[in-house]
Amino acid sequence: MVSADYGLRLDSLAPLFKEELFKQLTSPVTFNNSLDSVSKYLTIKTSADRKIKFYSWDDLGGGTWHSMNCIAQYKAGNGKIIVQQLNTGQEMKTGEYTDSKIYEVHEIFIDTTKFYLTFAWGTHGSGNQHDIIQIFKIADNKLLKCKSCFVSGKDPAIEYPRGEKLNLTFNPETNEISFTEFKYEADRGYYKGQNIKLKLMNGVFVAR
Repeated sequence: MVSADYGLRLDSLAPLFKEELFKQLTSPVTFNNSLDSVSKYLTIKTSADRKIKFYSWDDLGGGTWHSMNCIAQYKAGNGKIIVQQLNTGQEMKTGEYTDSKIYEVHEIFIDTTKFYLTFAWGTHGSGNQHDIIQIFKIADNKLLKCKSCFVSGKDPAIEYPRGEKLNLTFNPETNEISFTEFKYEADRGYYKGQNIKLKLMNGVFVAR
């Protein structure tokens, strides 16, 4: 798919690859193995408890907007392996940022419930890039997103210029997310602001 002609890749091979990947990921064989050869082409991240894996890749559709695919593979309470697509495929219409590549997974607890905190990267062009913070939990054999974990009720998406670093990190000892703030003004564009910290308090990440 990656080395094929652009038209063939986009119209035929990319959808075929995604369909076949979905089929293969429902197998415990793929869930229980590292898939080293596949990881040369996909970004694969596994949680510390090995109950969920995230697969992300770029179809290389051309242009400065990179439409990333992101799939979760997880083990339900009944032991069944379930596969779920996380990006909608409609981000150009909706303005969402879920077409991003998950590069980091952390485990957090709210009360006694385990959640998976993820960081993902993407770019919608115009000289900018973005990171998105998402939180998931496995419940009733489903993967559910926790938007109430943020004050805004939305997944935080931070845009910043290409060439800059966001320095997005999570401190498990203090339950704090930190990153560099980038502000935008029409007459000067993006510029660095202060370092932002979000601390988990009563089940919600709040600014400190």
